Amino acid sequence: MIRYVWIILVSFLIGMMTVQETVAKKWEYKMRTIGQHDDEVLGVFVNYFDSKVATCSLDETIKIWTLPNPEKKDPGGKLLHTLVGHLGQVNNISFSGNDKWLASGSSDMTVRVWDVETGKQLSVLKGHTDQVIGVYFSQDSLSQYIASTSFDKTVKLWDTKLGTEVKTLRDHTKATNNIAYSYDGKTLASCSDDKTIKIWSTDLHTKEPLMTLIGHEAPVLTVLYSFDSKLLISSDEAGYIKIWSMPSGKLVRTIKAHDDLIQDLSISGNNDIIVSASIDKKVKLWEIATGNNLMTFDAGVEIWAVDLVSDVSTLILGCADGTVRFLELKK
Repeated sequence: MIRYVWIILVSFLIGMMTVQETVAKKWEYKMRTIGQHDDEVLGVFVNYFDSKVATCSLDETIKIWTLPNPEKKDPGGKLLHTLVGHLGQVNNISFSGNDKWLASGSSDMTVRVWDVETGKQLSVLKGHTDQVIGVYFSQDSLSQYIASTSFDKTVKLWDTKLGTEVKTLRDHTKATNNIAYSYDGKTLASCSDDKTIKIWSTDLHTKEPLMTLIGHEAPVLTVLYSFDSKLLISSDEAGYIKIWSMPSGKLVRTIKAHDDLIQDLSISGNNDIIVSASIDKKVKLWEIATGNNLMTFDAGVEIWAVDLVSDVSTLILGCADGTVRFLELKK
């Protein structure tokens, strides 16, 4: 009987080791530096079609690069445009849902809109009274609206067709750090140094928050909806990730993900994997259903921004040394 139990135990352990080796091999990446800003890279955003990635920097510029295209055997990494116009560091960027435009937010207190194809600046949106930290385009086919956050503690919604401010949302008690548009177009989520996340209606006449999510014990730096709008992912200065069920706002899971602040994270196209990056120099993949760590990669440099293509074959890093790097899945 003892021998039988021992055989079962050994078989189980061998099976577990095989599973772990398979998982590790599946998410094995190599790193490639594709280009350089003149200062720290603060934001990274991949477009809807996984064909382009935009980066923004302390150097006051925005750059648009190509992404790998396996069908054409194109490795990507080609610089298409360098966008110049901001009068201060560019803190964040967002492609429109139709991939035609790019929004940017800067310490010059403006939100700017750019034509992706030509790199031409289309409009300058003024109204914030402190630097703009977060921007997010509406992700529908019309892409008419941009939401923004600022150290002035407000959230603003802008109509890009009219070039005007639609509404200002005031309920955070400290600087607002980031903003996300839900993919169903119904809500916005903002996060703040006040350690809360607030959910707002995109209805143009509603200005009170729909709910306030409380659970973080440190300033919340990033929020992001899943593509089906059923989850909200957030991260904070203490290195924690939280997963919330939407629209209920129920906290589903907390992950102690990094040893330092998590400035940015993103989610896969199937809504099943989170990528997180930190100034602890690590990039990590997390399984949403279990909270399990699938991959940890030491980039050797502090990372301020991260995004991924939908199938997780390429991760894009914005680094403190000004480099833009691809982590590419080994075949």
